Amino acid sequence: MSSLLRTGQEVVGESSGLRCKVERFLGGGGQGEVYRASLAQTQVALKWYFNQAATAEQRAGLNTLIQKGKPNDRFLWPIEIVSAPGVPGYGYLMPLREPRFKSLFDLMKRTIQTSFRALLTAAIELPNSFYQLHAKGLCYCDISFGNVFFDPASGEVAICDNDNVVIDGSEVGILGTPDFMAPEVVRGEKGPSIATDRFSLAVLLFYILHTAHPLYGRKVMQIHCLDLPARTRLCGHEPLFIFDPDDRSNEAVSRQEDEVGDAGANALACWPIYPQFVRDTFTKAFTDGIKDPSMAGSSRPSGDP
Repeated sequence: MSSLLRTGQEVVGESSGLRCKVERFLGGGGQGEVYRASLAQTQVALKWYFNQAATAEQRAGLNTLIQKGKPNDRFLWPIEIVSAPGVPGYGYLMPLREPRFKSLFDLMKRTIQTSFRALLTAAIELPNSFYQLHAKGLCYCDISFGNVFFDPASGEVAICDNDNVVIDGSEVGILGTPDFMAPEVVRGEKGPSIATDRFSLAVLLFYILHTAHPLYGRKVMQIHCLDLPARTRLCGHEPLFIFDPDDRSNEAVSRQEDEVGDAGANALACWPIYPQFVRDTFTKAFTDGIKDPSMAGSSRPSGDP
């Protein structure tokens, strides 16, 4: 239930001075709450931070992102920082995500219908968009299901939660989502960077095209509970590609051929249909890109056109 702002309450843009009216509470997360709002007869999203998250560092980071501008139209980028009379802290405005965009969680659960063309379109738009983000010297830090949406009809993508994007090489508070983090980040050896973003992107693309995780193969069947320690081992300390050409100990396997949602069966069915250059790119990302993090930048997909 909303507790930070009221319906009908106004917030003020700190640079423009424009007033924005809160219309409806949309949801909350670890950092704050998100509302639907109206700005000069335009519908926007408003994120308001909890007091503990409304730090000077977060504000400075938002200002940097606003000044740099969005990499392309796929990013629901911060527009302006706002404040409200009598309310501690601050928030920011961003474009409102259109209802046609659905979560990738829905795609993995098969609760939405889409087409192969739409999936391929999303798989092209995502690396291109993150390439443009990286070209600005920025690191997303947390590429995962929760932050990327797509239109099942067209494949067009929408990238959300951009307020935690940082300048590459700077200290960050968010390491990422465990299943998508680069092995060196999982092990605590390095923090998020453009190179680790590219590993997370490779995992996301593999999921989109195979409905399976690239490191969850035969070894998963030996685990009773895929909890955080198990994920840390499989993704950080013992990462092995399910189609590794030299080591088949973690190969993709089907637990039951007719089981709906069988990730192993999905991977085995999808892998052969893609062109060799696609399979080679994934193989390089999940072999060279895992074994030698120092060369990760050159062995993980960049989206460079």
